[in-house]
Amino acid sequence: MKIKVLCISDSDKHFASAIDEYLKRLGKDLEIVTIKPEKNGSRDQIISKETDKILEKLGKNTDFKILLTKDGKALSTEEIVKIVSTNNNISFIIGGPYGLDEARLEKMIDAKLSFGKITLPHGLAKLTILEQVYRAKSILE
Repeated sequence: MKIKVLCISDSDKHFASAIDEYLKRLGKDLEIVTIKPEKNGSRDQIISKETDKILEKLGKNTDFKILLTKDGKALSTEEIVKIVSTNNNISFIIGGPYGLDEARLEKMIDAKLSFGKITLPHGLAKLTILEQVYRAKSILE
């Protein structure tokens, strides 16, 4: 199983030690790709540029792709275990502060995930995904 987390984020400084712990635990099965957010332009221009960056990183990626979005489905740990057990390679995508142009990503995305109606800092969202992937892997083992 290979897990990739694509995240548009400046820093995870408040969550760095916990994220590092999951990096150690998941080892070579995990890759985190941090993409610097856009700083210039209108909200729509920033969303467009950041969506371009995500599309570029995804390329011809054949992973099962899960977009984190407020409009996604809230999944139980058991449902995440099922996704992890049935897909060898999974990419989780976390957009920037304004989100991503989901219409442009629609054809590439296999699922949409939400952590509920709250908005989380990017580092905490990343940490939550890593914890759930680690938990799923532990359950499967």
